[in-house]
Amino acid sequence: MTWINKYLTNDEMKKIEETISRVEEETSGEIVPVIVKRSSAIGHVPLVLTLILTLVFVLAEIPYSDWLWVTPWVWMWFPVLIVIYGVSFFLAKLHWFQKVFVSEADEIAQVHQRAQLEFYSNKIHRTEAGTGVLIFVSVMEKKAVILADEAISGKLPPDTWNNLLKDLRASLHDGHWHAAFTKAIETCGQHLKTHFPIAETRKNQLKNHLVVKE
Repeated sequence: MTWINKYLTNDEMKKIEETISRVEEETSGEIVPVIVKRSSAIGHVPLVLTLILTLVFVLAEIPYSDWLWVTPWVWMWFPVLIVIYGVSFFLAKLHWFQKVFVSEADEIAQVHQRAQLEFYSNKIHRTEAGTGVLIFVSVMEKKAVILADEAISGKLPPDTWNNLLKDLRASLHDGHWHAAFTKAIETCGQHLKTHFPIAETRKNQLKNHLVVKE
């Protein structure tokens, strides 16, 4: 997944994983950072672009309609529509168009759904004491979510995560991805070790990996 290297180098990703290992030496909590390329469905984007570009083309050809809509020129509409769809399919792959044609409400809903999916698919809910934390970032939507398991949620108020998210989003917006994740993990660890200090028989239940997905 070479796209992630636009935001983090391989060395920076390794350092993030080292930060997880270091932080978890002081707490029984488990921290899992996840970055996905996008959460929102974009299958509708090529069709929407095709309709828009076709409408623009129809409006543009109105002055020439007297001869474009008669034989043999009328048959040119079929290859024109195929070309328009091909252009739309290409444009739909671009981040800007994907962002434009997904509403803010849909983005928020689908990012939270994807965060919940990653929470369960990465088995963060399977820790023995319910002390797993997901730090989730969806790149296309430029949104972040933090989900804490039941035991942690009962100890820490929502403002704890809201403040952490505020700092995380600000650093990501400034392009400081390595610093953003490092600080978020360290801050999360500070909160966790207060309520969930390291146990004498503590075992690492989740891999200390930075998870990157499409």
